[in-house]
Amino acid sequence: MTIQAEIDYYNNLPVTFNSFIDVPTLSDGEIYLVCTNKMPAIPEKKWVPNYQFAICKNGEQVGETNLRIGYTEGLYYGGQIGYNIREEFRGNGYAARGVRLLASVAKAHDMTKLLITNNPQNIASVRVCEKLGAHLLRTTELPEWHDLKQLFSHVNIWEWKLA
Repeated sequence: MTIQAEIDYYNNLPVTFNSFIDVPTLSDGEIYLVCTNKMPAIPEKKWVPNYQFAICKNGEQVGETNLRIGYTEGLYYGGQIGYNIREEFRGNGYAARGVRLLASVAKAHDMTKLLITNNPQNIASVRVCEKLGAHLLRTTELPEWHDLKQLFSHVNIWEWKLA
């Protein structure tokens, strides 16, 4: 399948956004997510609504993650999910566990598949996608117009099917 055909496919997937939902604390019994911000869409920038979360353990923030609601050409290359774990807490699987907790929020917006993208050189982020059971669609060069192009030249594009 060509890149344009993949972009068209994802842009036609179901998604419902009438407003932000009230998100309770999401927990797997050890870590938990607290919604810290809800960023509205900015259509003129082609930005979709975005939930931001703190990833916490034992009352301490160990990282953050976010979930972007929708499908666009920009998100094909940038993904619906972002995550970062503070350096002193890395290597404990918190990113994959935190991302798994986002599934219920995505499903509340009728999303069935999420794209996660990362720098191919970022082995830790690649492992997060593997732990989630995401499927690597392709590694491709970023278009010149994409903001991520300032950071790296190529991106892995992963598809995570929500159960």
